[in-house]
Amino acid sequence: MRDHHAARTPAGRRRLRQVLVAVLVIVAGVQFAHPAAAAAALRPGDKYVALGSSFASGPMIPPVADASCLRSASNYPHLVAASLKLSLTDVSCGAATTDNILSAPQGVHPPQLTAVTPDTKLVTVTIGGNDVNYTVSNLACGSAGARGQSCVGPIVVPGQVDAALAALPAKMATTLQAIKHAAPHARVIVLPYLRVMPASASPCPPSVPIDAADLRFLVDFGQRLYTVIKQSAAAAKVDFVDSYAPKGHDACATPARRWVEGEVPASPAFMFHPDATGMKAQAKMIVKQLRSPS
Repeated sequence: MRDHHAARTPAGRRRLRQVLVAVLVIVAGVQFAHPAAAAAALRPGDKYVALGSSFASGPMIPPVADASCLRSASNYPHLVAASLKLSLTDVSCGAATTDNILSAPQGVHPPQLTAVTPDTKLVTVTIGGNDVNYTVSNLACGSAGARGQSCVGPIVVPGQVDAALAALPAKMATTLQAIKHAAPHARVIVLPYLRVMPASASPCPPSVPIDAADLRFLVDFGQRLYTVIKQSAAAAKVDFVDSYAPKGHDACATPARRWVEGEVPASPAFMFHPDATGMKAQAKMIVKQLRSPS
């Protein structure tokens, strides 16, 4: 009752106003802490470091930026950097594994993480496929299928695939934490490997001349790899751009709709790898996510 009466007096109203203002400041701090963090939006000239394997580097997509790493100047990192006017350091490299990001050089190329510095504002990464021999399996099966032979069993061993996939989450966790530690103020975006094989697991020679049973194994393999990468991004609390989810852009799609080429590429790209259209699609997704509210 005393509080109710105090609110009717000038002094009481002033006191109540002070209390309300204090409460609103606290609430505002809670509500707007996240947008305040987003205030460090990317600006032209900000440092952007691109990490990853061939699905980031873009082998055989013209023009070539670095032949020793099978890196294209039209890969998604270059397209994103051009769109947002960022200062790009692209160290993505064909055949890279998580070890090549963390500690192992690739020939003359030092571990990719050395390019990531505290002033880095954006990092993108596509990695993990070579840790489980995903791309090698697609290539081996494409070659075997073109000869009318099976690949699963004699070349691609299911037990080895299972073991590699089981070990991948720990490798991804270590890699993503190392990136976050190296660039504590950067926005980190993980991309999966594009969908290579048709979800229907229906062969489409000459692009995908793989036996139906082998193809089903590869489709499941791709799905399992995607799931590990997506879950790893969520566990590390970094951004995930889901470039795998769209269907109808695999190696069996019409040439105009393909994001990935097959055994007989219809446009300049390495077999069972992204083409220029796939790189453009991923770049568009990344830019859209960067421009949307966090």
